[in-house]
Amino acid sequence: MRKGFTLIEIIIVIAISAMLATIAIIYSQNSQNQVTLSVETSKIAETILQAKNLAVATYYTSTSTCGYGAWINVASNTYSIFAFDPDPANYGGAGSIPPCPGTAAVTAAGIMVADGSGPGAEVAQYSPGTWETQVTNGVHLVSGGLGDDLSLVLFYPPDPTTLVSTSTADPHPLGSGSATVYLETADKKTTATISVNSAGQVSF
Repeated sequence: MRKGFTLIEIIIVIAISAMLATIAIIYSQNSQNQVTLSVETSKIAETILQAKNLAVATYYTSTSTCGYGAWINVASNTYSIFAFDPDPANYGGAGSIPPCPGTAAVTAAGIMVADGSGPGAEVAQYSPGTWETQVTNGVHLVSGGLGDDLSLVLFYPPDPTTLVSTSTADPHPLGSGSATVYLETADKKTTATISVNSAGQVSF
């Protein structure tokens, strides 16, 4: 009658246990990364939709803000809601435009994001809590490599008209096409996208 285990049997049990533990840890990490990516994707999509809702809700109550939008900054891994306050210098000087320029004029002029030697910035902070929000650790904004990376989207009342920019040049050129936000986990194993089309529909 056997009274115990041999050394080989013990080693085999330990090896199997270690292998199962490793698999469980890897699976847990991957699952956590996927959940984090999913949550962050939803938050960015919600930010874009919030900007769209603001453009509609505040159109008749604001005299200084002509629209709202979302700014996606891949370089700093942040996203923001901004209020569009057009600079008269971009439209021929003070007194040359009504309180808000027309859609065609905005498209032609683009949006100045950063202060520089030219006109001042037209992208104003909507609120501290929605300005330069840092993407959660473990998730990164990345370039999709297709030339359709969403850099900025402006919702221009009253419809609102949706104007997107896939360029980081200043002023940001605007168009009526579609654009996409690309995200991936830190290990680059899982990706997600958020698309905004010319009708203002946001899908992810």
